[in-house]
Amino acid sequence: MRIRVWHQLLLSGLITLSCTTQAGAEPEVFSSYSVEQAKQNAQKEKKFLIIDFMATWCPPCRQMESTTWADSKVQAWIKENAIAVQIDVDKNRKAASAFNIEAMPTIVLFTPQSSSEFGRQVGYMSPTELITWLEGAKDGKSAEQLEKEQADNEGDNNIYARISKAHDLQTQGKNSEALDEYLSLWKNKSDDQDIENTRISVLPYEMKNLIAVVPSAKGKITELRNDAEKSENRKDWIVLNGVLGEEAKTLAWFDKIKIDPQKRSAIKDQSGLLAPVLFARCRWSDAATYLYPEPLAKIKEYFKRAEEMKKPKPDTEVSSEFDPFPSMVLLVYGAYLGAGRDSEAQKIADECLRLDNTAAMREALNGMAKGMRQARAVQQKAVK
Repeated sequence: MRIRVWHQLLLSGLITLSCTTQAGAEPEVFSSYSVEQAKQNAQKEKKFLIIDFMATWCPPCRQMESTTWADSKVQAWIKENAIAVQIDVDKNRKAASAFNIEAMPTIVLFTPQSSSEFGRQVGYMSPTELITWLEGAKDGKSAEQLEKEQADNEGDNNIYARISKAHDLQTQGKNSEALDEYLSLWKNKSDDQDIENTRISVLPYEMKNLIAVVPSAKGKITELRNDAEKSENRKDWIVLNGVLGEEAKTLAWFDKIKIDPQKRSAIKDQSGLLAPVLFARCRWSDAATYLYPEPLAKIKEYFKRAEEMKKPKPDTEVSSEFDPFPSMVLLVYGAYLGAGRDSEAQKIADECLRLDNTAAMREALNGMAKGMRQARAVQQKAVK
């Protein structure tokens, strides 16, 4: 069972607001050493060195933080056997360049017996996958042996393993093969909501990047989008419009059905995907009116969902600092602020604080309010 943080990931697309949410704290499993300090201490203490190269905007990285790095078994293994450091590639480009990091997350491993790199893993790793890899290295298996065992065990059905495989192909410059892997994954839908969430959040990001470097990519993705429209799979259609940079099609559909009360349910069903499209074009009034017509009820729904997300799962321990609720409410609050419906926005803020009166919530609400004031000022200036 994996923790779902997709509402947080969704916010990354709202760059036009000029506001940011607070990044999560670095997981406790990582030390504050520099790479060089970590190397020296690992050699001195005869421990493994684990370097996690990540980025705050990277969905698999964020998922590893809420699952793998938060897992009690992973933390216990590292505490006993290793020193681990985490490198944000955007903040430490020198280290990322020195290790030839081309995709995130990338986990680089050094053994106590050698100062040279033992091996690396590119892409999301579950707690079990990571511990299996580390235990294999501890038992003296070579990187080649572990890679073969991993390939034998994964098969073709593990979405996270296949995403990692596609990342590896990109790292090797095999972009066409990587695209085919992502497209194949896209076509494999799942009843598992966590896997489906991964499918519609991670894969589109990767496919959009490949459009620029694989000549056939746009045509293949356009065909998928058109098939989704024919089958009335509106969710896939909206996502693939975003991959192709053709959000205008999504807006035209939205504008057509919003005036028909009998079709409002279709808007409700796709509200999570429509929100970033509307926000990016400063259509906050539409977001407030059609996506969040009952904002206080929506806030309560999000709170209930957030509380469920915070509960430990059979194979995952949730950090005590993990609180998805502040990120989940921001679109609702921001829509009403942007629409100029300030009194209703205040009621939304009051309800958020009634349910979760924390520093994180106050900072999130203040940040969104500041961002929306700036966005409204820019819009008003443009109109003049």
